[in-house]
Amino acid sequence: MPESLYSDDFSAVFCRLLAKARVTCYRVSQFTNIDQSYLSRLKNGEKNTPSPEVLMKISLALVHFSPKITLADIERLFNAVGRSIRAEVGSG
Repeated sequence: MPESLYSDDFSAVFCRLLAKARVTCYRVSQFTNIDQSYLSRLKNGEKNTPSPEVLMKISLALVHFSPKITLADIERLFNAVGRSIRAEVGSG
């Protein structure tokens, strides 16, 4: 059975991607200028709804630190909070 599009919570996806990228919240914080304690709260599930701007900054940091991070990984990160990076094409 296929996994639901939004089945993962943000903290679980974020933890997996940090591990995959082999990067710490501290390094992401330094790259993005996002407070390290805020990133830690996101990672630990204490805060679960980052803004689109924060999602984009985290995504850019993960991609910067590791070529192993794919577009599908970033899509999972956005999906975990009910968002998507896929562009919608209008009909007309």
